[in-house]
Amino acid sequence: MRKKTLVAAITLCCASLVACSGGGDDDAASSDGPVTITFWNGFTSSDRPVLERLVEEFNQSQDDYTVDMTITPWDTMYQQLMPAYQAGEGPTLVAMDPARLPGYATRGVLAPMDDLYQPDGPLDPEVLPQASVEATVFEDTQYGAPMSAGAGMLYWNKTLFANAGLTEPPTTLEQMADYAAQITRIDPADETKSVYGIALPDHESLSPWPVLLWADGGGIYDDDSSRSLLAEPETVEAMEFWTDRIRNDNISPVGLSGADADALLLGGRAAMHIAGPWLSTGLEEAGIDYGVVPVPAGSEGQFSPAVSVNIHLDADASEAEKEASYAFLEYWNTTEVQTQWAVGTSYPPNRSDIPAEDLAENPTSVAFTEAVNPKFYQAGLMDFADLERNVVTPTIQRILAGDGDVQDLLEQAAEQIDGQLGAS
Repeated sequence: MRKKTLVAAITLCCASLVACSGGGDDDAASSDGPVTITFWNGFTSSDRPVLERLVEEFNQSQDDYTVDMTITPWDTMYQQLMPAYQAGEGPTLVAMDPARLPGYATRGVLAPMDDLYQPDGPLDPEVLPQASVEATVFEDTQYGAPMSAGAGMLYWNKTLFANAGLTEPPTTLEQMADYAAQITRIDPADETKSVYGIALPDHESLSPWPVLLWADGGGIYDDDSSRSLLAEPETVEAMEFWTDRIRNDNISPVGLSGADADALLLGGRAAMHIAGPWLSTGLEEAGIDYGVVPVPAGSEGQFSPAVSVNIHLDADASEAEKEASYAFLEYWNTTEVQTQWAVGTSYPPNRSDIPAEDLAENPTSVAFTEAVNPKFYQAGLMDFADLERNVVTPTIQRILAGDGDVQDLLEQAAEQIDGQLGAS
C-alpha cells in the first residue's frame, strides 16, 4: 500500500507538470489502458535482477504507466541505438554513458529535460550526485537524469597480499606499483598459473589510464577537452613509469580488456584492479577475500574514475510518454528505491540524504561512497568515440607492447588529437 501511495503521488505531480507545459492533445488521459514506454539499458551483470525487480514494482504499484524494458550488452545497445532513433523506432528512455551525450544531442534525437529540475519539478538536484547532474548538460541544456553514479575504486585481494607478506593496501601509486611487483609470480611453463600484482586493461574497460596520468600531473585531454595533454612532460614521465613496471616487472599482462581484467581478479590471479561496484557480487560468489579502497594518490593529487549512467528521453516522445517517463524517473530517485538499488548492487545511492546505516546490509556500497575526487574522462568531448578508438587506445596498446618510443608515440597521438580538435 505504501508503494502504491508513493507512485500515485508521483503520478499526480508529473501529470500536473506536463499539463502546465502546454501538451494535452494526445492520449495521456486515455481510458484504453496504461501508457507504455520503452527503456533500453545495458545492466547485464549482477545488477540486472535488482533493476528488473524495481521496474516491475513500479509497473505493479500503479495503473497509469508501464515500463517495457530491454537489457542488452552496452556495445550491442549502442550499435542499435542511433539506427533505431533515425528509423523512428528508438526507445522512449535510454541509459547511457555521459561521454556519449554530445553525439546524440547534436543529432536531435534526445529531448531537453530542464523542467525535470525546476522548483516544482519531480527531481531535487540538491540531493543528486552533482557530477552526474552536470554530465547531463550539453550546450547549457539539461538532457537527462542520473540513473546510477559512483566511481572506480581499487579492489585488493587480501589473500594474495598476505602471501607476499603484505597486510595493508597501498596509499600511493608508487607503493601500488611496488606491491604489484612483490606479488607478481610468473609461471613460464603455464601462463594460467601466473599471478599478477595488478590488472591494467587497455581497452573496453573503465580505463585506469586517465587516473594514473592525472595523479602525476599529466592527462589525455585538458579540462575543457580543447587539446591533448599526451605530449606534456608529466604525461610522458608517468607513462614511462608504468610501461617500465609492466614490461620489466610484469606487474600486469598486456592487452587486457575490461572483461579480461575482471576475470583475473575473480579468478584469484590478480591482486589489484580499478573497477566499479559491479564486481563485488561476483567476488563474493567466488569466495575472494577482498577489500575496496580509494585509488592511491600520485605526486600531484588523488583521483577516482567517475562512473555514471544517465537516463535520456526520446525527442519524439509524446506528452503522455513524457509524463510516464518523468513519473518513472521520480520513482527511481526516491529514497526507498535508491536504498534498495544500493543494497542490492553495491552502487552508491543517487541521493546524498540516505544515511550510511540504511546501507549497512551491504558494506561495499558504503565503501564506494568514499571515493576521492571522482572525475569524468572525456566528458563533453564530441569526437570521443572516434579519438578513443583510433588514437588513444591504439597508442596505449603500442606503448605497452613495446612498439616504439613512449615519448615519440605520445607526441604523434597528441598531434593527431589536436588536429581533429582544431587545437593550435
